[in-house]
Amino acid sequence: MDDRRPSGRGDGAGGMVPGEGPAARGGGRAPEAPGRQGPPPGRVERGEPSGMLDEAAGQARAEASIEALEHGGLPVSARQRLADAEAEGGAWTSDLSVAELAAVRAAGFEPLGMVLGSSVYRIGAQWGYRYFGAAGGGYSSVWYCPHRFAHEDMRTGYNWEHTLHERGMVEARNLAMSRMAEEAQELGAHGVAGVRLRFTRPEGVAGLVEFTAVGTAIHRPGAPPLPFPFTSHLSGQELGKLIGSGYVPCSLVMGICAIEVDPGCGMEWRMGSWSNTELPQISEAARRCREIAVDRLEREAAEVGDGVIGVEIEFSIHELPGEAKLLELFSLGTAVRRFSAAPMPEAPLAMMRLRDRR
Repeated sequence: MDDRRPSGRGDGAGGMVPGEGPAARGGGRAPEAPGRQGPPPGRVERGEPSGMLDEAAGQARAEASIEALEHGGLPVSARQRLADAEAEGGAWTSDLSVAELAAVRAAGFEPLGMVLGSSVYRIGAQWGYRYFGAAGGGYSSVWYCPHRFAHEDMRTGYNWEHTLHERGMVEARNLAMSRMAEEAQELGAHGVAGVRLRFTRPEGVAGLVEFTAVGTAIHRPGAPPLPFPFTSHLSGQELGKLIGSGYVPCSLVMGICAIEVDPGCGMEWRMGSWSNTELPQISEAARRCREIAVDRLEREAAEVGDGVIGVEIEFSIHELPGEAKLLELFSLGTAVRRFSAAPMPEAPLAMMRLRDRR
C-alpha cells in the first residue's frame, strides 16, 4: 500500500538540479562574454531591468522545481535549505521540546534538522451507487424500505465505499511522506522523530486535499546508514522508551476508509421520529469504516514490522448535497520491530540525602 517514489536526485555535478545555479537563485547575473565589460556597480544596463532579471530567475527556479517533483525529487528551495543546513557553521532546527531532545540524546541519537514534505492533490469524482452500482469495488450494501406497503415516499437506501477518494488520499499521503523522508536522507539521517501529519481540505469535502508531514531528522553517530530512514509519530520520550524496551520504529502507517450513506425512507422516517432511536444504516457504515481502516493499517504495518503502537483514530461525518453523508475514518500509528529479546538495562539512578536525620 506504500507507494513511495524513488529519490529522483538531479543529475550533474554535485547533484545540482537544473536551474539551480547562481543565476537561477537570483544571486547575480550570468558570467559575461569575454571582452565585454559589465555595467558599473549600482547601475542596470539599458534593456535589462532588474525586475525582469528577478522574474526570469524565479521562473527558472519554478520550472526546475516542477521538473524535480515530476521525477520524484525535491524542489530547488528545499535542496538549497538542506545545503545551507549542511554547510559548515550552519545551525540545525528542531520541533522537539527540551524534554524530547534530552530523551532522544539519551537514546543515542543526535538531531540534524527539521524536515518537511507536502502534497496538494486533486480528488476525482466518483459516481454514486444508484447510478452504476458498486462499479468501483469495495464495500456496498442496500437498505430496502422497511414498510410492508407501497407509498409515494418509498425509497431504497445505499451505503457504498468511495474507493477513488481513498486511493487519492493514500497517494497524497505517500507523496508528502516520501518527500519528507528524502529530505532526511539528504541530511544523512537514520530516521525522523515526532512526525506530525496535517491534513486540510481547501475546497471542502470534494476537490483539493493537502497533506503536510513535519518532523525532526535524527541520526546515531557511528551507525551504518539505512537504505531508507524510519519515520515515527512518537515523541522523543516515547522513542527512548521504545528503544529501551527492545523495539525500533520502522515506518508511519495509515489506514483510511470513506463510505457514503444515501438514506432510504427507513432512515428518513427514523430521523423524523420524536423518540430515541438508532440509525442502523449510519451505524453499520461507521462499523464497516472502522473495520476496513484498521485492517488496512495492520496490513500496511505487516509489510515492514511486527506490530503497531500509538494508534490514533479520527472519525468524521461530512454533509453532502441532498441528504447524503460521507463517513470518513483515519487510523494512524507507528509500525515497530523487535531487535532484542530482553529490554535494555536502565542506567542506575543516583540517590542523595537532602538533610541529615539524626
